[in-house]
Amino acid sequence: MRWYKDRPEEGDFVVVTLTDVDKNSAYADLEEYEDVEGLIHISEVSRSWVQDMTKELSEGEKNVAQVIDAEGDTVTLSLKRVNDNNKRDTMERWKKEQKAESFIEDLAEKLDREVDDVYEDIGFRMQEEFGSSFYGFEISEAEEEKLQNLFDEDVVAAIQDVARDNIDLKQEKLEGTLELSFPQGDGVERIKEVLSDINDGVEVKYISAPEYSITAWGRTQELAKKRIDNSVRNIREKVDELDGNFEFSRA
Repeated sequence: MRWYKDRPEEGDFVVVTLTDVDKNSAYADLEEYEDVEGLIHISEVSRSWVQDMTKELSEGEKNVAQVIDAEGDTVTLSLKRVNDNNKRDTMERWKKEQKAESFIEDLAEKLDREVDDVYEDIGFRMQEEFGSSFYGFEISEAEEEKLQNLFDEDVVAAIQDVARDNIDLKQEKLEGTLELSFPQGDGVERIKEVLSDINDGVEVKYISAPEYSITAWGRTQELAKKRIDNSVRNIREKVDELDGNFEFSRA
């Protein structure tokens, strides 16, 4: 796979393949970087005491390590500083980024451009902005505005086409009920003003006075929750400004 940086930085979590293991140290190739080698000292293998690294690690083994020193030709790595969440997230990112290689090739074909150019101008930019190019494809519909801030319309549309062909973009949904009322004579106009600017990915529908349904969609439950929470907060603030009554209940 290709990565936007030539070398990792201190603190980065990286996928490594062990190439040479002896009693006191191990060398490893960094999978996300070309021609970058790492060194793991025996003191950085485990939080418990290790006497012989060959009894703990095997050549050819893939693992996740943290970069503790990126200076010099050989990067210094640690295994003991990686927790289960770090390991899971880093492995998942690496596996998804491998899949994204074929997405970039499809994107180059759709845009009638060279693959190397698409990596430089689009793939690497998504990696730097989002942490992976795969994530850029994954959010291309649910969070379209993030891509629009980076690329022209034709590029965004092509990214969305590739994503639809390769990723299940099914979205999570959260629902709730709003109660909006204003004692003033122009209450209907005030409600229209309150609901005039609803966030992307959120829909508000009239049920019967004073009830309205609110629905938010997102690529994940977390994103859907963030959208509905932000919208409810904004609506509440507008109702308060216009001296109305507001209640919200989640479905």
